[in-house]
Amino acid sequence: MMTPSTEGPVGRHLAILRTVAAAVSRSLDFEEVLEKSLAALTKVTGHELASFHLVTPDGQSLVLRGHRGLSPRLRDVNLTLPFGEGLIGHAAAQGRTLLVDNALASPDLLPAARPVVEAEGIKGFVCVPIRARDRILGTLSLGRQTPDPFSEEEVTLLEAAADQIGLALDNARLYSELRRQLEELRRTQAELIHAEKLSAVGELAAGVAHEINNPLTTILGEIQLLLLSNLGKELKERFQVISDETVRAARIVQSLLLFAGRYPPQRTLCTVADQLRRVLELKGYQLRSDDIRVVMEFDPAPPVWADENQLQQVFLNLVQNAHQAMKEAHGRGALIARARPFEAGVRVEILDDGPGISPEHLPRLFDPFFTTKPPGVGTGLGLSVSYRIVTEHGGRLWAENRPDGGAAFILDLPVGVPPAEPGAAPTLPPKALKVLVVEDEAGVAGVLSSLLRRLGHEAQVARDGRDALARVEKANYDLLIVDLKMPEMSGRQLWEALRDRRSPLARRMAFMSGNARAPELLDLIREAGALTLPKPFTFDDVSALLRGVR
Repeated sequence: MMTPSTEGPVGRHLAILRTVAAAVSRSLDFEEVLEKSLAALTKVTGHELASFHLVTPDGQSLVLRGHRGLSPRLRDVNLTLPFGEGLIGHAAAQGRTLLVDNALASPDLLPAARPVVEAEGIKGFVCVPIRARDRILGTLSLGRQTPDPFSEEEVTLLEAAADQIGLALDNARLYSELRRQLEELRRTQAELIHAEKLSAVGELAAGVAHEINNPLTTILGEIQLLLLSNLGKELKERFQVISDETVRAARIVQSLLLFAGRYPPQRTLCTVADQLRRVLELKGYQLRSDDIRVVMEFDPAPPVWADENQLQQVFLNLVQNAHQAMKEAHGRGALIARARPFEAGVRVEILDDGPGISPEHLPRLFDPFFTTKPPGVGTGLGLSVSYRIVTEHGGRLWAENRPDGGAAFILDLPVGVPPAEPGAAPTLPPKALKVLVVEDEAGVAGVLSSLLRRLGHEAQVARDGRDALARVEKANYDLLIVDLKMPEMSGRQLWEALRDRRSPLARRMAFMSGNARAPELLDLIREAGALTLPKPFTFDDVSALLRGVR
């Protein structure tokens, strides 16, 4: 097949159309298509000025998106044009090709453009609308500085090119929409993967907590017993250090459980500074490793009625956000955490010395899935979830830039009043109690029994639930302290067995667990009207438990 010659108008026009069509078919980059199309169209005679305008989303204006051959003065008067006014505005509004042989003589020429058109010597002018799916998207215009008018063939060429550019615009729109959907799908996938990881971590953490808390309980209990004995000052100080570090280890395990698990909201009177301190302790190693200095400024403040786990989630999100910003900006930094009374509540401030927040990002900062991080680094949900939690607590969360640089996240929480307490667990007479400890870990059972005896009570040990049932048949007890998770018969199964036998001990139980927020524990406490003893426990914890049994 012979290729048409590019000699003469027909050949040149076909070459131009091939260039435009090739650009449209080979690229989804609209800017590239536009650049090649405008370059090709200005070769009709070699004297053309080309411009391309797009309709704004509100449909009120046309903005210049590309041009070839426009002088600075022409470019300035064409930057933004009113829709429906002027030569280009009329062509867009009417959806028809506009052709004039003398632009300066046209009554539709905008007054602001008239002196520029005259100075530039523009004669012929043609403007065609760009369509896609029956919508006017913009215009394509050619101006000529020679006296030759645009021929019918040249106008047809421009209309054909405009159709191709309209197709490119629609393809670009579809491509952009597809990319947006893929990005949203990627983020949703990342969120699901994150949720699955959290679920797996939660299950693993529950098992780890049980295995770690039992030896921690034994260690802490033995140290507490030693501290109660007649030791020299130096030994007591050393044992106190061990005790404090064991409590710290137990607190870290508990924090991991809280952050990894998904627990139903449970509001209590809590101190905001304590929750913030727990988060900073959990993040302490990472912050120190990245040379982030932490300054805590906590003033005495009233407690708030809030869910501790949710508050910690908010603080963790804010601290991590500040940590990442400072690390990416200059590999080090200073994080200031403040908590103080404010009006009828408590104000918390998380301040960093990072790059701050771009003004265009501030209004969208708490929108779901909004993130400035690359794919795979965050899901864009941390701040939106934090905003929802604070709002549900009747508080307010916002962000602003610090005058000296860096970002500030500020939240206000109201001082709440807890609802009236439901009926308390049944009370017992104020006397020395006979307590049955039901625990499969010998070390834990021995420590707890010793602490109970130091407090003036009688203590016996059952190695599991079945042993406990056999013992309560033969002897009377004032209280059962039962491990929640035991082989063969769990704490719940023991309670159900006592309940089914109508034993009064079914209402005189306290359950031990390393996870105070576990749903199965909370449900059992509510059903049984029982007390709880955390693992690991201290002498004070055991004493407080017995004070609750009156």
